Amino acid sequence: MRRALAGLAVAAFTVLALAGPASAAPAQVTHFRFSGTVADALWSTSSATSSTFTSVDVSKSTQGSRLVVDQVTDNYDANGNFTGGTNTLADVNSGFSFTLRQPLASASLSGSSLPTTTCTFDANFNTTGCSATTIDVSVTWTGQGATTRGWFNERFKNGGFSEIDHFYGTNRHAVATGTVGGLTLSASELQFADLGTLKSGTVTICVGNSC
Repeated sequence: MRRALAGLAVAAFTVLALAGPASAAPAQVTHFRFSGTVADALWSTSSATSSTFTSVDVSKSTQGSRLVVDQVTDNYDANGNFTGGTNTLADVNSGFSFTLRQPLASASLSGSSLPTTTCTFDANFNTTGCSATTIDVSVTWTGQGATTRGWFNERFKNGGFSEIDHFYGTNRHAVATGTVGGLTLSASELQFADLGTLKSGTVTICVGNSC
């Protein structure tokens, strides 16, 4: 349960930094906050000569919205040897629509011509080039099973550095289908999908040479 919620939190986190220069105050204090709805999904598709992993992580919060789409394709020759591939990554805060219907019943995401970067790599995983591209995304989630809840509060201190974390969230597994980058993604190719609501925050305090 905590793994699923923490994974959604990492994908969704919006940062508000309230820190001043060290000379302006005896301590530097930084706040990280997120309060909103999130959804994620991962599919694995394959053919005789390639395999593709497509992940979608989207959030909508009081601090703003964020969508991260990552699509990696590995290519193989007739003997099954890896020959290289491509990686297309989009990380945007606008240009898409995301709606989650409570109580974690379903969600929908759509966006077109979102700016991305596509990089190619060779059989030794060396990057051979990158270019600016665009991607279209359309995904729907349908909640499955029970909704679970989790929370924690943690404190850490080491010398002049201290951190306080708090977290509360609900999570529900889902079935997700859609089309990403022209690739149709079915429920049978789905590795996991989740819907969630999160309220989380971190306060860090740094004093003196620890900053």
